[in-house]
Parts: sequence; C-alpha cells; structure tokens
Amino acid sequence: MILSGSLVELEVNFGEEKEVNQLFIEEQIKKCNQKIIDADYSGAITNARSLVEAVLKEIENKLDQDAPDYDGDLIKLYRRVQKLLNLEPSRKDVSDSLKQMLSGLNSIISGLSGVRNKMSDSHVLSYTPSKHHAKLAVNAANTFCDFIFSTLEYQKSKNLI
Repeated sequence: MILSGSLVELEVNFGEEKEVNQLFIEEQIKKCNQKIIDADYSGAITNARSLVEAVLKEIENKLDQDAPDYDGDLIKLYRRVQKLLNLEPSRKDVSDSLKQMLSGLNSIISGLSGVRNKMSDSHVLSYTPSKHHAKLAVNAANTFCDFIFSTLEYQKSKNLI
C-alpha cells in the first residue's frame, strides 16, 4: 500500500504590518512546498532549515531585547528559545510523556542541522536526498514551527511571558 500524504500545512498570521523576518518566513514556507513539487529535494531541505532558523530568531527577538547575535548555531539558538518559552524537557512540573515529546523537538533541531549539512544544496552533497527525505525535513520543520508559534501565542494569552 502506498500512502501519498500531502505536506503538513503551516499557517502564520503576522497581521498587516510585516517585518523583514516575517516576510522571509512566509517565503521559506512557499519555497519548501514548491521545491518538493519541482523535485528539488536538496533545496527543500535547505529552506526547511532556513524556516526553522528564521522562526526561532523571530521569537527570540520578540522575547529578549538583549538577544545575542545569531552565529549560525541552530542548536544553541533553539536552547535559548526553549528557555524563553519554558519548553525545557528537564522541567519537574511536566509529565514524562510531555518530556519525551519536548526532547523530540531537540532531535528535530539536531536532525535538521545535520541533514542540511549532508543532503541540502547549501554544501557539497554527501548524500542525494529523495522525495521522502525532503518531505520529512519540510514536515518536521512545519510541525516544529507550528508548535513553537502556538506555544508563543498561548503563553502570551495567559500572560506567562
């Protein structure tokens, strides 16, 4: 049996006034989807990582006026945002199941960083990605970004941040 699932949809509503980073995020979403349609799988992987990077930097800038300059280390950037959004798996006040899922977010970030280095068009390819690899990267990025944005909105609505 073959399943032909579509890509996970990520909708981001920034309102009428869009900053440069917000426009970049929307552009990355479109590029991810179009590159999979066009069979540019290495390009889709590059854009998936760029999407996550832009989302994390956008959130960090909104929550920390003294945020350090981004040095290209996606894992360090996520750790900072993780703290700002209270998403650290080591928290004592969350269930073990939720801790596992929060740890899984760390794996997504590490995986996107690694796959971009090996299978994207940002470096010399050491492995040629197939469609299912690109869809995994794009869907993981979209799911991750949707969760991060939803967490930001929820915590703002509850005045937790």
